[in-house]
Amino acid sequence: MRETLELDPDAGPRSDLPDADLRQMWLAALTSLLAIRDSAEQLAASAALSAAQHGADYPAIGAAAGMTRQGARRKWPGLAGLSDERQRKLTWWNRRGDQFARCVRAVLTTSEESPRLAALRERLDDIEQASPAQRIDAFDLALVDAHAVAVGTPSPAEPAAAHASGLLAALTADAYAAMNSHQSLLTGENLTCGTDGCPSAPIVDLWRPDSGHQPVPACREHAVEALRQPAARIVAAHQPDVALPVFAEAHGEA
Repeated sequence: MRETLELDPDAGPRSDLPDADLRQMWLAALTSLLAIRDSAEQLAASAALSAAQHGADYPAIGAAAGMTRQGARRKWPGLAGLSDERQRKLTWWNRRGDQFARCVRAVLTTSEESPRLAALRERLDDIEQASPAQRIDAFDLALVDAHAVAVGTPSPAEPAAAHASGLLAALTADAYAAMNSHQSLLTGENLTCGTDGCPSAPIVDLWRPDSGHQPVPACREHAVEALRQPAARIVAAHQPDVALPVFAEAHGEA
């Protein structure tokens, strides 16, 4: 038996629009609702980020974003420590920013042009043109490109260019170590120097032509020794304020 459902004539007005037009109206309304939702989420994220940058913990971050502490923690894990990270960046930049910019210019001047160098040149321009409030954000991007140039391109044959590239690698390693909230940048425990028979704890990771592009942990003595060889570079530091002194000692600048 087939049954048909008839609408009550008193149920309300019915649209005389074709079904296709009704579907278009519903789709337009749904699109508008989704846009409103996205805007609300962006506003909440912006408020949460601003609160975190001013040192707020999760109850305050959640309040700023219009949600509970637990909701904010689930949505933005790690955000509560953002102000500490930003302060570490500011501290490093105030100490080393001028040296970093000079070193980048030296690399750009002495190295052959490449897409990575072009990107780094743009980042340096962004830093110089940014307002003080935006400079740290611009520096974040420049640091990524500087690291890619320092450890991802062949070492130049010309001595001045090779020195500038090695110094940039040491600077980026020092920057990441200073900005990291952990004592060590590496995973794993009980690490020792990668030199055979050396039981000393490593303080940096090196890239060497004979290492197969794999970072090699090194204590201070063996890091200094290795950096005196062509093309060896520091790719990571296990703690702040070690990469630059090691590089300087290796090149007789200490």
